[in-house]
Amino acid sequence: MGQEQGPGRLTRESKLNSIQVLRGIAALYVTIFHLKDVMPEGAPFRKEFEFLFGSGPAGVSLFFVISGFIMVFITRNTVLTGRNILRFIAKRLIRIWPAYAVITLGYCLLHSRLAPNPEWPSEVLRSLLFVPLSNTPPPFYGYAVLNVGWSLNYEIYFYFLIAISMLFSRLRWYAFFLMIVVTLVGIPAYYGAFTLKADKMKDLGAPYLNMVTNPIIWNFVCGVFLGLAYYHRALHGRIRAFLSLNMMAPALLCLALWQFLSGFLGGFGPFEWGLGSVAVFTVFVFHYQERIQRFPSWLVGLGDMSFSIYLLHVPIVVGLGFLFRRLGFPVYSEGTAMFFLSVAMTLIASRLSYEYLEVRLTSYLSHFLHTRKKVTLEEPVRGQTT
Repeated sequence: MGQEQGPGRLTRESKLNSIQVLRGIAALYVTIFHLKDVMPEGAPFRKEFEFLFGSGPAGVSLFFVISGFIMVFITRNTVLTGRNILRFIAKRLIRIWPAYAVITLGYCLLHSRLAPNPEWPSEVLRSLLFVPLSNTPPPFYGYAVLNVGWSLNYEIYFYFLIAISMLFSRLRWYAFFLMIVVTLVGIPAYYGAFTLKADKMKDLGAPYLNMVTNPIIWNFVCGVFLGLAYYHRALHGRIRAFLSLNMMAPALLCLALWQFLSGFLGGFGPFEWGLGSVAVFTVFVFHYQERIQRFPSWLVGLGDMSFSIYLLHVPIVVGLGFLFRRLGFPVYSEGTAMFFLSVAMTLIASRLSYEYLEVRLTSYLSHFLHTRKKVTLEEPVRGQTT
């Protein structure tokens, strides 16, 4: 907030491959957590996948930390005019809404063949407008028609917080943190509901009020802190020096891995999965980004497709089960083999979705609104988020 800028290692031309790798890992972690449920108890590899991916929703916390950092990265040199702020909001919506809308409507159409629901028109509209569907349970608040859409409600809200803070020009980060203190500390304290555990937040009586006061948002705030620290010369140097201590970086990664595998402090709060997510992100971006010259291209590509993977894995497994039953092969609609088929088809469908919905459709809409014509890696598409 007005401090001397850091060394600028992450320039506008940087591909931030370390962050893309984290996106890919987070998306795959959430995906396998959900898809493993097609394997009944006792099926081959069921126990192994339960052990390795039992904390799969932690991928959402990691997505939120990444999101906070990226918002600092892509807006740090923005000229804070009203037009640029509106352009920022438009770009963020264009990144998320088209793919989300197309996949949500397709999933709703599929589900209408399985279990018609007269409330779907209202629920689809609220889902596509990023409005929570109910007051409980926290932090999901009714999920969304496409269940993973609950995390996008937080994502869009965070973008609007960033946009509002940009109205305050040089005081923008002071304004941002003031809004955070009011919504995550002041309002909950007023209602006697303050907590740092996202699943323990009390019902304040309105779905959106519940959402904007839920402590899961602290994960975004942690990402913002890390972004500001990255571009603060002194803090950046101290963090790098700390991570450069003998075995410190790999030790922190091992501790985060232990947390995720053991289930210790499991939950969406900042002192739950947020701890491991911050540790993993900090080590990758402040330490390994500068030491690993090239990450495997398939991992970077996985990160490119992470948003589509996140959106598509549930519709894919539901659609495959529906297809096999319609073809008269219900025995193939679940089990370990169906798990691997679902993963494979999710990756194939996500590659197509990335190309045609995330890149081409987004480029067309950006061109239509006189913004840049291509989705670039310096402003990666969001995934979030179980």
